[in-house]
Amino acid sequence: MGAQRIPAVQAAVQIMKDEGVGIAFGCPGAALLPLYAAMERVGGIGRLSVRHEEGAVHMADGWARTTGKAGVAAVAAGPGAARLITGLHAALQDAVPLVCVTGREATGPRRAGGPPRHEAYRPPDLVRLAGAVTKRAERIEDPARIPGAFREAFRIAREGRPGPVLIEVPADLAAAEIICGPAPAGGIGGGGPVAATGVRRPETGAVPAPVAPPDGTGSGAVPVPAGWALAELAEIFGARSPADTSADTYVVSGLPETFPGAAADPRRHRVPRRSGPPGWEVPAAIGVRTALDHRGERDAEVVAVVDGRGFPFLAEELAAAARYEVPFVVIMLGGPEEPDPFTDHLKLVEAYGCTGRDVLDPAELRSAVQWARKEAVSTRRPVLVEVRAGRAAGACGDPAADPVHEFAHGT
Repeated sequence: MGAQRIPAVQAAVQIMKDEGVGIAFGCPGAALLPLYAAMERVGGIGRLSVRHEEGAVHMADGWARTTGKAGVAAVAAGPGAARLITGLHAALQDAVPLVCVTGREATGPRRAGGPPRHEAYRPPDLVRLAGAVTKRAERIEDPARIPGAFREAFRIAREGRPGPVLIEVPADLAAAEIICGPAPAGGIGGGGPVAATGVRRPETGAVPAPVAPPDGTGSGAVPVPAGWALAELAEIFGARSPADTSADTYVVSGLPETFPGAAADPRRHRVPRRSGPPGWEVPAAIGVRTALDHRGERDAEVVAVVDGRGFPFLAEELAAAARYEVPFVVIMLGGPEEPDPFTDHLKLVEAYGCTGRDVLDPAELRSAVQWARKEAVSTRRPVLVEVRAGRAAGACGDPAADPVHEFAHGT
């Protein structure tokens, strides 16, 4: 096919499709309408609307770790877009290839006559903010640059030590028509094989992810025996006999004690994180589950094991999972102390359209997990199992601490 005149963002979407992108995670906004319209015209790429910009990056992260291809997050460049930085930093630390597209308002003169409080508003300078936590951050100033910028973004995200790339695209430039020729042959595709753990294996010269010591703890954590809950969970999701034909299990967790022997079972994949922010497991599990469904592995099982202190941070993404029918099991490890009277995690997940139950007696854990697995399959939604056990040491990269009963805000 020869050169043709098409919207610049349509050429970008075609490049995304050629790179194996099956879904874009993000927060919708007016500045992204040209991108979404192009995705509809080209076809083959779905979208999942999230509740929080940081959650979009973690979902794209989970997608990339599962497929071995670059994940895509797309958000409008409003005040909340600065929340991308946390997820981009985590992806850079763990060498995960991501392409983050931020839609910006038109580059023309600003309209006058609005409320005075809006006259001085300017979106945050995401290119400058993201420069330190990405391999490249670029603002598009010429619509003819869009195809080349996207093609380079995927190449840079994959090559060497993988990492995130950010592209800021003004809405008017995205919609502008350009003359676009056929895509160059070769050079498009994954940047390396997917490791047995479900984490993308780094290419030659890349810095590999840290491996937990034999004692099951991460760096900086105090070596302690795994709690009864972790030991029981390892047995429930443990190694299977060669004759077992059940589907694969993907465990998303930042706890270094979680299933340290997962590598011995080629059908049990662990999706770890070097130093993830609190609550990253829930959106990452959504990305993993979505990637598995996209490639037809609907029978595979996804389990997120999260510390109780971090769970509420991004629990709102459960609403997105319920809306788009993304099923997985969430195992929340709480503490034996009295629960916070102002926080009821079971009612929280119910408010987001999900279900759950708590476990106070160790003898009930196995039956609760089995119930959650069946409930997730039947409802096509996440299911929470809240375990009131001692928190694992090193859950947030530090030794276990005494419970906190008072919180200070605004300091």
